[in-house]
Amino acid sequence: MMHSSSINTRLWLTYTMIIFLVLTFASAGIIFAFQRSPLLYRQIFLRMDLVSNLLTDRLSFVINADWDPTIQLFFKEAELLDVQVAILDSSGTLLFHTMDYSVDQIPQINDPFTTAERSADRALVFNDAEKEDWFYQISQINDAYYLLVAARRPDVAIQSLFQDELVKPLLRTGLFALIGAFVLSWLMAEWITRPLRKISESAKNIAVGKYEKVPIEGPMEVQQLALAMNDMSQKVEKSLQSQRDFVANVSHEFKTPLTSIQGFSQAIYDGTVHNKKDIQHASDVILNETNRLNVLVNDLLTLAKLDAGTMSMTKESVELNRLMQSSIERFYYELEKADIKINPVFSDEIYLYADAVRLGQVFSNLIDNAIKYSIPGSEIQVTISRQGRQAMVTVSDTGPGISEEECARIFERFYQVDKSRQGGTGRGVGLGLAISKQDVEAHGGEISVSSKVGEGSTFMVKLPIEDATNK
Repeated sequence: MMHSSSINTRLWLTYTMIIFLVLTFASAGIIFAFQRSPLLYRQIFLRMDLVSNLLTDRLSFVINADWDPTIQLFFKEAELLDVQVAILDSSGTLLFHTMDYSVDQIPQINDPFTTAERSADRALVFNDAEKEDWFYQISQINDAYYLLVAARRPDVAIQSLFQDELVKPLLRTGLFALIGAFVLSWLMAEWITRPLRKISESAKNIAVGKYEKVPIEGPMEVQQLALAMNDMSQKVEKSLQSQRDFVANVSHEFKTPLTSIQGFSQAIYDGTVHNKKDIQHASDVILNETNRLNVLVNDLLTLAKLDAGTMSMTKESVELNRLMQSSIERFYYELEKADIKINPVFSDEIYLYADAVRLGQVFSNLIDNAIKYSIPGSEIQVTISRQGRQAMVTVSDTGPGISEEECARIFERFYQVDKSRQGGTGRGVGLGLAISKQDVEAHGGEISVSSKVGEGSTFMVKLPIEDATNK
């Protein structure tokens, strides 16, 4: 048993790997997003807003006084909050800036008024000559002067993200989601593999002759597989049963004539039969039973060839009405003897691409059965009609009819409706209709029966009408 490499384990590992990769990429995306998120710099933005609001108000009062000492004092306060500031005029010219704030770190602003409007609700970003990022915003002191407040954007360490009050709940949620996903993946794998295990078990049971139906469950594809397995199991069981019945029937059909042949041959050999009349009778029985065996063997060979697809057929253009008429004429003496008439109703000429010998044998077999089961003085209806691209042939008798149950089995090998005819004169072995069915299907057609007990039976043969010139 190789549970380590079972489909259940493989599915579970596959689901787990997919979930792990998804969570890994999602986590990486969240970390990257947090590194770029304004939430991480909210303390810087708060300090910038505080300095901007404070200095804008203060500077507006000393706008016409001596700026320099007052401005330097204010700038010292800004530096204590780790914020750099500068004063620009309305044209963007730099007038004052804090000591640690170099000119290269100050963005070039040509229109302070527009920039102030843009930075009113969010900080702008400037990349200086040393490729460092700075947050900055501009506020208006009065119509002539503007205050620029800036702070260097710090590099955020990844470990600091895990100290954020938003990241921790996300991590806990992700952990619970991972555990839940593992459990769910196992349940999904079990949901898929459980019916597969039952199908596997069913296959093993078939090998030992147990034909149990597999429950239809699981995903749609697995359900389809279970249906196919049940169908195959039923067909295998039916096929094996047919083989057993076939062997039993063949044995019986061979045994009966062989017993007669053996018995009469032994009688002649022992001298039990000594007068000419008895010897003639014994010879007739031996000859008839030998002929019967010959027919049986030929029928079995025909069925074997049809099953294997090796039956040699010489197909050519055949006119259906003439072929049926020829089949009817073969039974002239049998019809006279049985006092039965055939009423043929044919349509216009219908040409088929068919083997005239095999198709004629089908029609002969249907007519022969109709004669056997019709009462004297009755009439057999034979019709041929065109139905689109198909030809319909029907043979109807007024015999005892066939029950619905027997109709379903009428084309099985060795099946005989009238069991009382077994062993009697003119009996068959139940292969005629089975061979006829195979012959019709070999021509791309189908054969069926419609019957009602006490009213007779109608056998219907549908054959495709094909253009022989294209063959």
